[in-house]
Amino acid sequence: MSMNRPTAVDVPRLSAPLVLAWLCALSPFGVLFVVGTAWLEQQPAWRTAFGSFAGQYHTVMLPVLNVGWSLSMMFAVYVAGPLWMLLVCRRRWRHSWKMHAMQLITCAAGWVLIWLLIIQTDLLTKLG
Repeated sequence: MSMNRPTAVDVPRLSAPLVLAWLCALSPFGVLFVVGTAWLEQQPAWRTAFGSFAGQYHTVMLPVLNVGWSLSMMFAVYVAGPLWMLLVCRRRWRHSWKMHAMQLITCAAGWVLIWLLIIQTDLLTKLG
């Protein structure tokens, strides 16, 4: 008894609109990553564990994290939403509605986490 086995694995092709749509959906998590990195960098245990290296690292990373915060927040607030809507509205770039619902839920979860972890705890004033 022989079984017909496929000789190659059919891997779905990633398209640019799909990658852009997921980039938009994951943009709040980019903001969380930058703020979380800034929070970790300012912890006293971090500074004592690495000694003088932590001081040099702090002077380099502070401007980098400020730029990272600005760019990630600008993208998440002003670019991601309109770009995602454009990708959903164009029939040519649209994928399944299940995929777009998953992206919308992912983005909403990211914004809820931003609200809970950053805004409610007033983390930004503690970092400044």
